[in-house]
Amino acid sequence: FMLSTLHILSMKILYKIFDSKLLNLSKGDVIAATYATSHKTLAAGLPLVNTIFEGNPNLAAYCAPIMFIHPLQLLIGSVFAEKYVSDEKED
Repeated sequence: FMLSTLHILSMKILYKIFDSKLLNLSKGDVIAATYATSHKTLAAGLPLVNTIFEGNPNLAAYCAPIMFIHPLQLLIGSVFAEKYVSDEKED
């Protein structure tokens, strides 16, 4: 529950940052940037954990949370992306 709440909060904050007038991004770019910046856990996390804990018998236990978080990020991101796109169509 806490992970999903943190991910939702981070996506909302990222959306607000990318949607600021200072960056002057199109709505599509804002949606893409918000989605892409919050989905780096699996690609960056697993090699890092494998390098740090190489040879450790508990390596699978260290990788398990990352393997759980990644699908959760994709699911939450998809829901938000759909909402952002529908909001864009209404404008």
